Amino acid sequence: MNGEPLRLGAFGVGRMGQVHLEHLIALHQRGEIELVAMGDRFGPTLSSAAGLLNELGGPDLARIARFDDPDAMAATARLNGVIVASRTEDHARDSLAFIRLGVPVLVEKPIANTIAEAAEFCGRVAECPNRLVQVGFQRHFDAAALVALDWLSSGRIGTLQQSHHVLQDKNPTPVGYQSCGITADMAIHLVFEAMSVRGFELPCAVQALRFNAPHYDDRAGEGANVVHTFCTWADGTVAHLWGSRINSAGYDNGFKLIGTKGRIDVGEFVGDFGAITARLWSGFGDQRGRQIDEAQFPMTRPSARHPDFYARYAAAYAAEISAFIDGLRRNAPFDLGPDLGWKTLLVANLAEASSRSGGRRFDLTQTDGSTIATAADAAAYVGAVSSQV
Repeated sequence: MNGEPLRLGAFGVGRMGQVHLEHLIALHQRGEIELVAMGDRFGPTLSSAAGLLNELGGPDLARIARFDDPDAMAATARLNGVIVASRTEDHARDSLAFIRLGVPVLVEKPIANTIAEAAEFCGRVAECPNRLVQVGFQRHFDAAALVALDWLSSGRIGTLQQSHHVLQDKNPTPVGYQSCGITADMAIHLVFEAMSVRGFELPCAVQALRFNAPHYDDRAGEGANVVHTFCTWADGTVAHLWGSRINSAGYDNGFKLIGTKGRIDVGEFVGDFGAITARLWSGFGDQRGRQIDEAQFPMTRPSARHPDFYARYAAAYAAEISAFIDGLRRNAPFDLGPDLGWKTLLVANLAEASSRSGGRRFDLTQTDGSTIATAADAAAYVGAVSSQV
């Protein structure tokens, strides 16, 4: 890329898309990029995003090009990169509209609803001359999580034995929310987290249970509001993923890593806008563990328009977009490509199928005993073991 600001756009500007749009507006105002286009298939959503542009960006940004079709936007907006945050069912086709014309994409997770769709997407991406795709896993850029990964990789808790990951929403899903099932919807985030501390290796087994606790408005028709998923790896380590829609005290996200010499706690619940804390505990040679290190990071105070998760992850979303822009400038591959997209989707969808079948265990091995190495392998596996995934 030359020295001129990169021309960026956003397609899919609903709840998640407007979080990204807000960061793009800030980058535009600082002169780091040029925000030149936005789009959405749904007129009311596009109008809402136009209001955000007018509120935060003023008359300059209020006049940028608007599209209701990704193909038209890809063909005419002369983009250097685009963020796709449309409905999950549209992620793949909307991304391909840009990728086919050589426009790199940051696409929100999950990359598709089904593994078959993800495999087709990965195959189509591989055929394109420009294969730059970044999948939007903001946890990869979370400062507290990065500290924890550094402690883990430097051996400060010994060898990992188990991990526990929690995601609890304060409120039910928004009206009109498109859910592929509560287990898959919540697990996709926690699966990434659990895999990130294991070198992004697929687990060897997945099983899950779902529950419907009382006093809940099930707007998305998910049929449950509490889910527990268990993943095991070839080295014997275990991950417990706990998702819930009913934490009345506020959005809660954190994880614990427990090893042979200590543990790491990240994101202990402190209420809205408290510090995000990473704590390192030594359990070696003592009757009880003792804290030996700590790091704290501020939450981002939200406004009324922001979703529940904004305060916890606003900084990570901003860092995610910065990494995307850096990759564009260097014409470099992205760390979080389509392979991670299909792997996390596979595990999340298997967890959904397991939770709907009373906790059925899925062993992630192909019928011939070989490992699942590609998206095509994953699609073949799913076709063989279950029609529910």
